[in-house]
Amino acid sequence: MSLNLFDFFRDCVQTQESKILFILMIIAIAMIVDFITGTIAAYVNPKIKFQSKAGINGILRKIASMLLLIVFLPVSVLIPGNAGIALTYTLYFGYLLMEVKSIIENVGKNGTNTSLFSDVVSKLSKLDNK
Repeated sequence: MSLNLFDFFRDCVQTQESKILFILMIIAIAMIVDFITGTIAAYVNPKIKFQSKAGINGILRKIASMLLLIVFLPVSVLIPGNAGIALTYTLYFGYLLMEVKSIIENVGKNGTNTSLFSDVVSKLSKLDNK
C-alpha cells in the first residue's frame, strides 16, 4: 500500500486542533529555513557581516517566539466560543507570513532574483509597519 503525500497531509488536518498544530509545524519549518537562508546570506553577501553572535541571537529569538506561540494554545481555550481558535489562526498565519517575508528577503540577499515576490514583500512590509 503506497501512501500519497497529499493524502498524508489531508490526514494530518482532520480536526480543528490538528490544523492548528499543523500550522505550528509549518511555522517551525519556516523558522529553520529562515535561519538557514539568513546564514547563507551572511556568508555569501560581502555587505553583511557574518557573526556567530548574530546567529545565536537569531536562534534565541526563534526559540522565544516558538515558546510564545505554544503558550498561546492553552490560553486560546479560555477565550469563549470560537474566538480563541480564530485568534490562534490569526496569530499563527500572521507569524507565518512574517517568516515567509524574511525567507524571501534572505534569498534576495543571496543574489537570487526575487522580483516575482517583490509585490508580496512590499505589501507585507506595509502591514508590518502599521
